[in-house]
Amino acid sequence: MARIVYCHPAKTRYGLHLYTDLDFWDARKILKNVALVKRNFGESPPGDEFPTQVVVEDAPAWLQALIKRRLMKAIPSPPRHVVVRSLLMEGYYEFDPWRYFPRRWSPSLIEHFLSYRLPVDHGVLNSPYNTYRLEWRGQAIRVVPEKRTQKHDPVIRTRRQARKHLMVPTCF
Repeated sequence: MARIVYCHPAKTRYGLHLYTDLDFWDARKILKNVALVKRNFGESPPGDEFPTQVVVEDAPAWLQALIKRRLMKAIPSPPRHVVVRSLLMEGYYEFDPWRYFPRRWSPSLIEHFLSYRLPVDHGVLNSPYNTYRLEWRGQAIRVVPEKRTQKHDPVIRTRRQARKHLMVPTCF
């Protein structure tokens, strides 16, 4: 369940202005055609903890309830920009999975979920020469990049795979 922090009405010009701990790309997918989703580069609340802003000019009660319901159903994951920055600066990224995922989830389900939520299209984690692995260190998960033994050229079979291969996000 995603956390929500409402912006103080004196600090905004929007009818609804809130911050959430969902990643920007996940929030865009969840709230498409409903609200405008922006990135949070500010310090109150911190952008590393709440990386996304959701704003609506005119926000009737039914629209606010719809946005809140969608955000409350969403499961957050570590923000992609924090993962990439940590990998570049420290060489690994370590986090507590129980801060993001429900306690009833098994470790294999968490790993499966992370395989879709980590920025694997970014060159730091996945390129012809690099890949990554997930390590459990006690109760924490560590994402560690590693060099491939030989160059990996992906086999592209469909147009969708070709389009995904061409449009790799290099920044967040």
